[in-house]
Amino acid sequence: MLQQALFLSNFGAKGGFVFLRTIALLILGLSACSISSSTTYYVDSRRGNDSNDGTSPGAPWRSLAKLNSSHFSPGDSILLSRGSVWRESLNIPISGAPDRIVTVDAYGAGESPVISGSDLIAADSWTAVDSAKPNIWQAQATIQPNVVLFDGAKGHRKSRLSELSAPMDWFCEGFIIYIFSTQPPGAAYTHPGIESGTRPIGINLSGRAFISVKNITITGANAAPYTEGAGIWAITPHLEGPTPGDLNISNVTVYNGAGDGIHIENAEHCVIDSSVVHDNEGAGIELYHSNGKFPITSGRISNNDVHHNGYNGIFIIGCPRGQRCRSVVYPEGLIVTGLRIIGNRVHDNGAGIYIHQTNGSLVAGNVAYANTNTSHHGEGYCVGISGSSSNIIEKNECYQSRLSAIELSIDIGKPPFGSSDNVIRYNVIHDDGAHGIFTNYVPSQHNKILYNLIYNHPHGSCIMANYVGHEIYNNTCYNNRIGLHLYVSASTRETGNISVKNNLFARDEVAHVVVEKEVDGPFDFSNNLYDADGGAEFIWRGSNMNFSQWRATTGLDRDSVIADPQFSVSSPGRPADFVLAPMSPALGRGLDLGSDNHLALSSSVWPNQIVLVAQQPGRWDIGALRRTR
Repeated sequence: MLQQALFLSNFGAKGGFVFLRTIALLILGLSACSISSSTTYYVDSRRGNDSNDGTSPGAPWRSLAKLNSSHFSPGDSILLSRGSVWRESLNIPISGAPDRIVTVDAYGAGESPVISGSDLIAADSWTAVDSAKPNIWQAQATIQPNVVLFDGAKGHRKSRLSELSAPMDWFCEGFIIYIFSTQPPGAAYTHPGIESGTRPIGINLSGRAFISVKNITITGANAAPYTEGAGIWAITPHLEGPTPGDLNISNVTVYNGAGDGIHIENAEHCVIDSSVVHDNEGAGIELYHSNGKFPITSGRISNNDVHHNGYNGIFIIGCPRGQRCRSVVYPEGLIVTGLRIIGNRVHDNGAGIYIHQTNGSLVAGNVAYANTNTSHHGEGYCVGISGSSSNIIEKNECYQSRLSAIELSIDIGKPPFGSSDNVIRYNVIHDDGAHGIFTNYVPSQHNKILYNLIYNHPHGSCIMANYVGHEIYNNTCYNNRIGLHLYVSASTRETGNISVKNNLFARDEVAHVVVEKEVDGPFDFSNNLYDADGGAEFIWRGSNMNFSQWRATTGLDRDSVIADPQFSVSSPGRPADFVLAPMSPALGRGLDLGSDNHLALSSSVWPNQIVLVAQQPGRWDIGALRRTR
């Protein structure tokens, strides 16, 4: 205050005020200019020149190496020319800030810019091996390739030279690539030719945050499964960080990689949206929590098309108890939480969506089918839930899985995490290789399975369950080998405290209900509808019995009924066919299970038009679909 008084006395009160106000405005103006200023850089592999300043479409840079070695500021944009191809890696050299995102995008007209991890093999470098091995050709590689592309299509890797027998077969030994071709390779493949994997990473975002990447194509990354690198690679480079985070990846295409398509590790608040990830040898999209210093509590994987990847399509994994993750053992393990996996199409992978050590997350509105690839030991599920609890799995369509559509199990930790307190609801599940819904291994318990439409499992059960505390309500099971199968195993000797209410079982080939010999219970069966009583529709601890014997022996199903459910179509084959006819005995015969469970399916179209309607108080319908009257 004394200094201010002296200042004003020297300049006069009015003059001092004007001077101070002018200085303040200048400072604010400079700050505003600093905050708002950003630069856009352009890169064109065909018409660019690294001696340009790169700040206009008319004077772009040429190489990614120039970009990688340049200085950028938060808020800058890096634009890659459409139609360009770079046989280089892009290493983003800076992080953005919360209000100053660094953007990598495309500009111009034409195909998306391509970043390739593979190099072309010169057409004239191929030589025939010898006359004793017809159609076998060889060329020198600069490094050991994990992927070889033939006119942009991924070749078939073989483990020995003698296995080369068809076009696009390849084998590498001692940096020599051998291929099968009935013509000289330089003439057989010209668009663009034969490419050999060289660089393990397409775009490297390791340790970077507040980055947006969109409208880019990445192909041919040379990282093998479970090794360092991917088409898009973002990890914590050191145990102490920095760690990636706030990455927004959208409208990218990542394909033909030898490892994962997109691999993000220890990164918070990341979004992968509206992208196509296919034909990678590892996982399509993997989010991995391997460092206890950097929790994962939020993220979204949405609206992607993930297909033909050797391992899981979408793979979320924490660290099991007592296991080594990136050189550190975590006795209590590491858990991923708060993810939203929504609206994806996941097919023809080793498994569809697989969550490990993942709690409090949502898997909703996805379509997963034909996940049958066994090349990297994928488990073939639509949604696999391993050591993961308190998740909601809802409104998905699952079909043609190699094994069960939805499995709840444990992880490999010691002791393992179980899959407990999950809610599995409003899914349509059909035509899978084994079971519709399968719970397995202690300590997976207290899961809610409700309002699912499950049909056409001739080799398995609608629902197969063990251990304790599950609530199985208002499911429709049709045309399965077994309706409900309760069992024990060498790892799970106890099964009981399971509630089975308001379910509809129709056209079960072997039995409506099987309870194995060593299953102790207790159980609570009530208000279920079974479509037939052929004299041996129930198997209780090894004894086949009819409905009357089942009720007398077990004391269960006192308020249940044997009747034709009367679907709207006599032989239903699609979800809409399972709506109940106006005179169905399932109408109004269900038990009121309270407000937490009162929303039923109406006639819906999966996955985008799921309609829920409230059950009528005191007059619930049996099965997954309530008829609106």
